[in-house]
Amino acid sequence: MYSIIFLLIIIFFLLLLLFKLFNKNQNYFMCILITGFIFVFVYNLESCIDAALIGVNLVVKTIIPTIFPFSVICNLLISYDGVGLYSKILGPILCKPLKLSKSSSFPIVASFLSGYPLGCKYCCDLYSLGYIDRKEFERLLNIASNASPMFIIGSIGATMLGDIKLGFILLIGNYLSSIIVGILTMNHTKTSSVMKELPKNNSNMNFGSALKSALDNGINTTLQVGAFVVLFSIIISIIKNNTYISIVFYNIEEFLNLPKYSIYGLFLGSVEFTNGCKLITTLPLTLPFKLAIISFICSFSGLSVIAQISSFVYKYDISIAKYSFIKFIQGVISFSITFIISSIFSLQYTAYTSTTTIDNYNISIIISLSLSLLLIGTLIISLFKKLHRS
Repeated sequence: MYSIIFLLIIIFFLLLLLFKLFNKNQNYFMCILITGFIFVFVYNLESCIDAALIGVNLVVKTIIPTIFPFSVICNLLISYDGVGLYSKILGPILCKPLKLSKSSSFPIVASFLSGYPLGCKYCCDLYSLGYIDRKEFERLLNIASNASPMFIIGSIGATMLGDIKLGFILLIGNYLSSIIVGILTMNHTKTSSVMKELPKNNSNMNFGSALKSALDNGINTTLQVGAFVVLFSIIISIIKNNTYISIVFYNIEEFLNLPKYSIYGLFLGSVEFTNGCKLITTLPLTLPFKLAIISFICSFSGLSVIAQISSFVYKYDISIAKYSFIKFIQGVISFSITFIISSIFSLQYTAYTSTTTIDNYNISIIISLSLSLLLIGTLIISLFKKLHRS
């Protein structure tokens, strides 16, 4: 066990050294990584093809029916100045307490209804159209970035956990953590909506032209999100089929006296949150702790969603490292809120051992997992800083 951990540490430092050697020309480093990925893909060709087909099936059954129509409708609303209309109605309720301009209510509502990554997409649209300034744009990216209620209540609560009430607990934790992040990032200045008026849109736009533009935009967004889903389905398949990775995580869990697959599930959730959530639901953990981990994964979103966000904001020179750090903080807040709520309501625990209450063993699990979350977050943030450093 110790030899495997020692070998993992050596490999990690060798990768850092390799990155340092190519620091002046990061293209070489990325070429080496991509070449390695090609070899791994060819070596696991059959499983990667199956994973790609699973990803395509997920896109057809989930992404297209939810993201495409919602994207078209929202684009039509933007074309006919729906941002200005609904900001007058929802702006004072949603944005004034967070010191955001009224127009920010549009991507917040889109995020709460449709989830990743449409909230981010409409933040970019508002910024490019001049509805919000850069500081508000950076804040809004984290506030209007959440998992959809359909996924949390339906996929996780009803399907994975078998109880729709658990989905609502997760939804409360995710929404409250988003609002708390908005408060924590609040500037102690005058409300933006007082300092700035909304630009006027052309209300006489031809419907055919508006519909064509909305359809083109919706198709591009859906294809982009679908491509990320397929790509990360392949990556997750490669990780799952690599026995060495699972052995390493098993030894780490054994060394930290944690339940089997707890760190492994958290790692998969940090890569792609759907697979991570599904694995966590199968673990023999107490229910509040299980819900808290799932809540963290949904709020943090994982590298798959962060990559999607990066594809939208790269042209605006937004720091993905800063975005990832705030999402990590949101995940920790969501973890805490969900754990407290599920404990207060005395939900029936699924114990790892024969005990039925939270004992010292479970407390040690919480402490160890919290440290693991901090470690994973630090590694992800440092990686993004290096990759996006100019």
